[in-house]
Amino acid sequence: MQHTLLRLYIVLFFSLAISISYSQETSPQKDSISKKIEDYFFLERENIHLHFSKTTFFTGEKIWLKGYVYHRKKSAPFFTTTNVNASLYNEKGDKIEDKLFYSKNGSFIGNFELDDELPSGKYYVHVFTNWMKNFKEDESSIYKINIINKNDSSYSRDIADYSQVNITFYPEGSSIIEGIKNNIGIKVRDCNGNILSISEGELVSPTGQILQKISLNKFGLGKFELVPDLKTYKVRFVIDDKKVEGIIPAASTKGISLDANSYALKDKTIIKIRTNAASIENYIGKPVLMVVHQDDKSAIFDVDFKNKNLEQTIAFTNDILFPGVNTIRIIDSENNQIAERLVFKYPKENLKLDFESIKKEKDTAVIKSRFNFINTNISISVLPQESLAIDEENDIYGDFLLNPYFNEKSAYSKYYFNEITPKKAYELDILLLTQESSKYKWQDIKNSAPKTEFDFDFGLTLKGTVNQTLSNPKNFKVNMLALQYGINESTTINEKNEFYFNNLVLEESAFINFNLIDEKNRSTAFKVYPQLVNGRRAFNKTLQIKNKFCPVKSESVAIEMPEFAIGSITLDDVEINKTVKKKLKRGSSLANSHLIGFQFTEKNNQMDLLQFIQIHGFELVNDVMASTIQILSRTRNSFRAQKLSALIYVDDVQLLSNDMLLGLRMSEIDEIYLNPHAIVPSMKGNMGVIKIYRKNIMDSTEPSKSKAVPYIVKQGFSKNEAFKNISYTSTESAGFRNFGLMDWIPNTITNETNNFTFKFPTYGQKKARLLIEGFSADGKLISEIRTIDLE
Repeated sequence: MQHTLLRLYIVLFFSLAISISYSQETSPQKDSISKKIEDYFFLERENIHLHFSKTTFFTGEKIWLKGYVYHRKKSAPFFTTTNVNASLYNEKGDKIEDKLFYSKNGSFIGNFELDDELPSGKYYVHVFTNWMKNFKEDESSIYKINIINKNDSSYSRDIADYSQVNITFYPEGSSIIEGIKNNIGIKVRDCNGNILSISEGELVSPTGQILQKISLNKFGLGKFELVPDLKTYKVRFVIDDKKVEGIIPAASTKGISLDANSYALKDKTIIKIRTNAASIENYIGKPVLMVVHQDDKSAIFDVDFKNKNLEQTIAFTNDILFPGVNTIRIIDSENNQIAERLVFKYPKENLKLDFESIKKEKDTAVIKSRFNFINTNISISVLPQESLAIDEENDIYGDFLLNPYFNEKSAYSKYYFNEITPKKAYELDILLLTQESSKYKWQDIKNSAPKTEFDFDFGLTLKGTVNQTLSNPKNFKVNMLALQYGINESTTINEKNEFYFNNLVLEESAFINFNLIDEKNRSTAFKVYPQLVNGRRAFNKTLQIKNKFCPVKSESVAIEMPEFAIGSITLDDVEINKTVKKKLKRGSSLANSHLIGFQFTEKNNQMDLLQFIQIHGFELVNDVMASTIQILSRTRNSFRAQKLSALIYVDDVQLLSNDMLLGLRMSEIDEIYLNPHAIVPSMKGNMGVIKIYRKNIMDSTEPSKSKAVPYIVKQGFSKNEAFKNISYTSTESAGFRNFGLMDWIPNTITNETNNFTFKFPTYGQKKARLLIEGFSADGKLISEIRTIDLE
């Protein structure tokens, strides 16, 4: 590898010395090409990266995640993205669960709770925005995770299959041309794309002569040179003591090949454009252009074959390139692409993190840290040093700098960006060479610029239809009240009896009251049918679960699993008010002794009654047709059983209808006793009890009937839950060291001095493994794994 790099430096030095200056003057064809590129990439494009707390989970755990949203054109966080759709799928592509996450300032947090009955296997988390559906290319992101049913006694993992090997060739420029020097990339993997442990092979001539050795890096990638005739050439490897051969595609009699290098000489890029004697007449006297672009930004050069030289060299400073992946296209006089190559320009700087001090305070590690830039937003996963629960396939570098331009997702990208060396720059160039083609096809760029057919969601839009005749809709307004979210807004009614509330941030199951207000500011009874028009969205492209081309080879490993304390989590912030029982008037009643009691004063009666019931263990189901609410216990008797209705009492009288609750104001309520898990012996099989006691019963035996229409949000934003770790029966076991999670720190933002401190429980571990990912406000990235000593 080192000799190869040295030879490249020498050749490129002399190439640069004799390079020709090529014109960038404008022409109608250049202007047309530039305009087509600008039009195709005119609409902003988002990319999303997910950082998981780990990538192997057990049933009963939660998949904790942090999402980062990136603005491709600005190379910075996409600050205006709000609605991010997420779905969990099994390996067959069956959807398990949907979520809608709220993104703020370019990031979001969330989780999926794993049911105890999920079978072990591979699962996928897919994230996208509605705006991404405007594009022909798939701009969404998908991630593979492993889920193990905690009742299983073994751990199944995929292994490389050395019996079925694929050798794939990637000619630089897309074609192998007869009679001239061609650079050819090579990838050696098993038939499912798994990396094989092999480092060297041979290039073999049609007569069986060994022409040269071929070196592969640790990812199974390499390249070699070949001046072919029209005969058959092949490469040969010895893999698992067996000879494996790959036939190189036949050379074309005409065409163009490329030799691009943007890494060997500092701040210089050299592009060699080669053709053969059979092709040269096709290009003499006709315009041939070299287009260099990244999204909508482009530079266009003339390629002039009038001197009949079969090799033309274009050299320019890297100021022409744009940070990240650049696409080089050779375009003929008919605007057809005849060659293509991806090259990379490293960003000037990445985020760098220093741990200034690591201290242990009892059972907690406290780490004082410092970034080289201000205003950084990061997440940190903390695991035991020996953890098997996390892989390094996906990272923020790959998702934001490479994968947006690749047809196939790149793995282990952080290798190329941490501690950059000439060797890594060379290997990154080989990674780009061994891509089938750019994700953005020239034919599409020429002919089909995207159109805005799908909205850029900014929060939720709630639409309602008033189902009655109004004398003059302009004289009425609809008021929406959701005290829990600080919402008290009014809007007009249009000529179709419709109204809209836009840009709302409402969580799933949020409770809302609608009132119809007339011109005299009086509440009027009405019927309304509200609905979210942009809640959870469906994606419009096929889910990109990686197809297996042959049976997966796996092995079942008997390995110690962690043991969980059943039905418990580690709580960080529980506060118990021991004086509440003393204040309750009816708590000593035998009928209320098994219930949890709450007393209300003027200071704590601002919450809506139904909201109070909802956050204390009950589920509210909206019955729009009947303008009423069902109140269900969230507890099920079995996994597939329906949720059961709660028994509700007001002043010790059982309610037969919940309509009465719609008229009760918190200011009227003295005490509430409830238990969402109480099993109630009855023919209907009720579950859960709510007992409400009013103040001044003699003066207000019947509450006034409210004219408000209740509504419970479905498919709203998922609630932002604070991380609470699952409880383990032992943190000293091999099972915990293999698959346990020590901490998940999703939101760490540095101050203007670049400093921050974080801490986590040590769980008796001697060392911890930290996965740190994130970005700064101006788009600088970090993805690192650190191992720290806790003793």
